[in-house]
Amino acid sequence: MKSILSFIAIVSVFTLYSCNEVDYESKKLVIQDSLVNVFPRWQALKLEIGDNNTSMLIVIGDATFYNAPQEEKSKKAEELGRMILRILGKGNYLETGNFIVTADIHNTSRTPPDGISIPIDFTALKKTAGK
Repeated sequence: MKSILSFIAIVSVFTLYSCNEVDYESKKLVIQDSLVNVFPRWQALKLEIGDNNTSMLIVIGDATFYNAPQEEKSKKAEELGRMILRILGKGNYLETGNFIVTADIHNTSRTPPDGISIPIDFTALKKTAGK
């Protein structure tokens, strides 16, 4: 009887813990589907969530956006970061992101040769979203 109660207690703890976990794989599909809201002309995408779910790599092939001014790229990176946080919801572990834009609309690389990298500070975005 004691072992059955122990087993039930252990299963309950794991069940409660798993309810708070973000399902990153299914959320990646939602992010991909929602990307058109921020980048209406994107044609290539690579989206990876790093170990421990604390980092994210987003590589977008968009020839039009590639030539945009740096200020616009930074604003769009922040907008993308906010969208990602809304999709993932509370309880995500993201801290940092690396947003890379390439003119290659067929890109499948993590590090395209012409890639322009813009960091996304998810920790700071979470703090400003809480205000």
